[in-house]
Amino acid sequence: MNLRIKYRLYIHIDGKLIPEQYDRYEILNVREGIDPNDTKDYQELISKLSKSINRPLSEFEIKNYETM
Repeated sequence: MNLRIKYRLYIHIDGKLIPEQYDRYEILNVREGIDPNDTKDYQELISKLSKSINRPLSEFEIKNYETM
């Protein structure tokens, strides 16, 4: 199953995390039946997104997701 994830990336400026002006999108292939509303599945989702965009968990925030 593919999920289209809308997220906001944060960048380091003078020791602070500042959000970028625009949202970004990523399409992830996830297992069938994943429920982003479930805590365990949500952790799996943000872990996959972190690996996909090569950023630590603290440098992005998921805004929205939809199945494709």
